[in-house]
Amino acid sequence: MGGQTRNLPRPSPMIHAKNDFHRTAAWIAFILECCQFPNRGALAAQFENAGIVDVCECGCNSFGLSMATPELAPGIVTSGHGYGLVFEADFRSRVEDGKTGSLEILLFANDSGHLSYVEIDYCGNAFPVPEQMDLDSMPYHVFESSRLIRT
Repeated sequence: MGGQTRNLPRPSPMIHAKNDFHRTAAWIAFILECCQFPNRGALAAQFENAGIVDVCECGCNSFGLSMATPELAPGIVTSGHGYGLVFEADFRSRVEDGKTGSLEILLFANDSGHLSYVEIDYCGNAFPVPEQMDLDSMPYHVFESSRLIRT
């Protein structure tokens, strides 16, 4: 698991990544490419069918989603279980002084089984997401809900 610079920039202690609609597109590509979601096709369909409805400005890079036509996108989890965390992938990030941090990607689904929120935190949301990061190519931790639809 060597370091690999991703298209998400390298950390600087003073510069954090301003969250906006352009940044969400980069995160969506990163999630689909790197997070090892077990049903990538269904997740891609969720993103294709969704509109971004909320972009957090606290320093994290989180964003909310709303399905335009939910009946056209397969759910990612079984329905009828309320809102909750359904997937998490955590990546190590190296910073210039040799220390490491953690980038956490958390996916939340609503009661209908559709993706509704993407939370992107750095070091447990203790720090703003850096403008650039040198991330491991694979997550060091993955959580998958037992409710995930795998095919």
